[in-house]
Amino acid sequence: MERKGIKRILTPVDESLRSHRVVERAAEMAETFHAKIILLHVRQKVPDILGEPYYQKVLDKFFKKAEMTTAPLKKLLEESGVDHEVLILEGDPAQAIIVAAEDEKCDLIVMGTRGLSDFKGMALGSVSHKVLHAADCMVLLVP
Repeated sequence: MERKGIKRILTPVDESLRSHRVVERAAEMAETFHAKIILLHVRQKVPDILGEPYYQKVLDKFFKKAEMTTAPLKKLLEESGVDHEVLILEGDPAQAIIVAAEDEKCDLIVMGTRGLSDFKGMALGSVSHKVLHAADCMVLLVP
């Protein structure tokens, strides 16, 4: 029986401080398996009700925030020498993660247990819970 191995790791990140630790763990996994990391940030969807020029201004603001979120994490991956790319999507985070893992043919998702949430008492964040139960690949949760 042929062993497939881990070749592509999806690593969703947000603005939380946990994202740095998640990327560190994903980089360790990538180094171990000689895998590529797909660094994913899911940004807010721009409300359809906005017309021009407001729609474009909000879209630009969301893209700038996404770039600011991913820049230090991308730098961490560059410094570690891990092959990677950055993917920015919009919409529901859990659904975007699940679809991206499928589309990018990822073998593993490495993500935090909680991100930016007001429910600090929850043991497992709603996004990680949804991904854990719906993803077709392995999921590693980093506390």
